[in-house]
Amino acid sequence: MTAQDDTSTTQSGKRPPEASPGATGGDLNAYVIARMGFPARPQEDLAEYMERLLPTMKPFGGHILSHGKEVENLEGVWPGYAVVLGFPDVARAHAWYNSPEYQKIMPLRRRHVDGELIVVEGNPPGYDATGAAAAMRRGILAGAPGTTKK
Repeated sequence: MTAQDDTSTTQSGKRPPEASPGATGGDLNAYVIARMGFPARPQEDLAEYMERLLPTMKPFGGHILSHGKEVENLEGVWPGYAVVLGFPDVARAHAWYNSPEYQKIMPLRRRHVDGELIVVEGNPPGYDATGAAAAMRRGILAGAPGTTKK
């Protein structure tokens, strides 16, 4: 069978890497999203931080979902690059961030890179925003503060 006949191979004929459990977000419902500036030049501290990051996340069920990928702005300005980490829930994302293991390596990054980190809870599979839209409309019709009709 050639690589073209086998849908489990890439165009180069190689099998794609196996996804680790949760790497596709199936069991992840909390996301740490970081906007990081670019360091002026490569730093040994940052290399050490990247080497030590994943082991701090594993005890909390964490995965690196996106790192070192090019950012494409669809709206607004996003200076720097993005990192997306996934965790089973918000509590475990907070527990990882506050863990002694992560707190120990955080200065390696913060010395050279500025940025922002947020944690956001995901929606269940099949989430539909129409329920939230209906609640918003009820608030608008009821004259809730800060709402306006067209």
